[in-house]
Formats: sequence, structure tokens, C-alpha cells
Amino acid sequence: MEIAWSLVLFTALTGCGGWLFVGVAIDEFTQKTSKANFISAIVALVLMIVGGLCSVTHLAHPENMLAALNHPTSGIFVEAVLVGIASAFIIVYLIAYGRSATLRRICAVAGAVVGVALSFMAGHSYLMDAVSNWNTMLLPLAYLGTAAASGFGVYALIAGIRHGQTTEADLKIAFILLTVGGIAAALTSLLYLMGVMDAADLMLVAVGAVAVGGVVPLACGVAGLKATNSATLLAAIATVGALVGAVCLRCAMWMAYVPLENFFGIVM
Repeated sequence: MEIAWSLVLFTALTGCGGWLFVGVAIDEFTQKTSKANFISAIVALVLMIVGGLCSVTHLAHPENMLAALNHPTSGIFVEAVLVGIASAFIIVYLIAYGRSATLRRICAVAGAVVGVALSFMAGHSYLMDAVSNWNTMLLPLAYLGTAAASGFGVYALIAGIRHGQTTEADLKIAFILLTVGGIAAALTSLLYLMGVMDAADLMLVAVGAVAVGGVVPLACGVAGLKATNSATLLAAIATVGALVGAVCLRCAMWMAYVPLENFFGIVM
């Protein structure tokens, strides 16, 4: 099936933004890389907005988007609502920054929870009986895992830039998150792709999703824990790898599209 690039970019960018804000929420309580939080929140908001605009282009005309939003049970409606709610919490967080620590933390946690839910629901929307290779909970988990790696990659990159070339121990929290994200991306991508590899020639995108999108961020995360003087470079490599892997995973999903009727020899 032809790859729906608008939806690939929508889920990759909004998922990255959601998990980037998770890094902000965690640091609101650890106070380890607080210099990165304000900029990270702005970047997360931009990713949400740009990703949301990508989803609109998939429907070709604005009126089609409005029509889709008239159906509260549809995946498009749920995703649009989650993008809106997450963006609202990020905006309030930015307004509260430097003013109310309590409100800031509430918005950070709430926005992070919604962001994580969005990354999962973006994949869950494709679960349908008619497409066997999509109808597995491993798909939304893979969406979630790849989003975690890219979001934490961007957070580590911003933290590294804000701290400069330093051996400051506080920076390590960002690389712990990056390591966790890399593990999540590698495992969830591998588990999903193992079930659909026989559907199409997915070797190239599979390598991109698992090795580039998971193993590279994982390796950079581990290396960053030992060499914070190279934090910015490692985080940049991890971010690029994670984003490439996220796109590859989503492309693999579209390439593995096999309608259920194909198994019964039904000609449509």
C-alpha cells in the first residue's frame, strides 16, 4: 500500500513532542536539567502544531477535517483532541514558568500524560480486523516506543546545548532517559516487525527502525553517561537516529498492509 506520508509525519512529530515534554515533567521534580525546560516546552509545542498540520494535509481539504471531527468515536477525533489538550497544557506551563511552581508542575505532569497517550493512540487508531498486520497491540506499543526514543533524544540534545561542553553530573538524567527510550524503541519495533516481516520486503525499514531508531539512541545514551563532555554530539546523533527509526517503523506499517480478503482470494 502507498505510504501516507502526512500520517507518518503526524504521528512521528506529535509523538516526539509528547515524549519531549515527558522529559520536562520529570525534571520538574528532579531539577537536574532545568535550564533546558523552557526551550524544550517551546519545541514540544512546535512539534505538536506542525504534526497536527501534517494530519490536516492527509484529508486534502479543511472541510474534510471538520467532517471527521464530527465523529467522536473516530481515531482522527481522538488524536485531534489529545493534540489540543497536550498543546493547551504546554502553553499554560510556559505562561506559569518562573511564576507558580505548583501550577507549572501540574501542567507538566498532565501534559506529559496526554502526550504519552497520544503517541499510543496514534498507533491504536490503525487496529482493525480487516488488516491482519495492523490488528495487534504491538503496533501502538511500537509507536509509543519510537516516540519515546525521539522525544528523549531531543530533550538530551537541548539539555546538552544549554549546559555546554561540561562534565556536570546533572546532565546524566537526560541520558538515562535517552537510554530507556532507545531500549523501548528497539524492543517494541522488533516485536512488531517480527510478526509482519513475511508480508513484504521490509528488511531495509526494519533495520532502520530497530538498529538506527533503537540501538543508536541506546548506544548514545550509554556513552553519554560516561562522556558528558560529548553530550551535545551524542544527543544529536541519537535524535537523528531516533527520528529516522520512527519514520521507518511507520513506513513499515504501511508497507505491510495486507487486507484480510487477500487471504481468501476475494477480488475487490
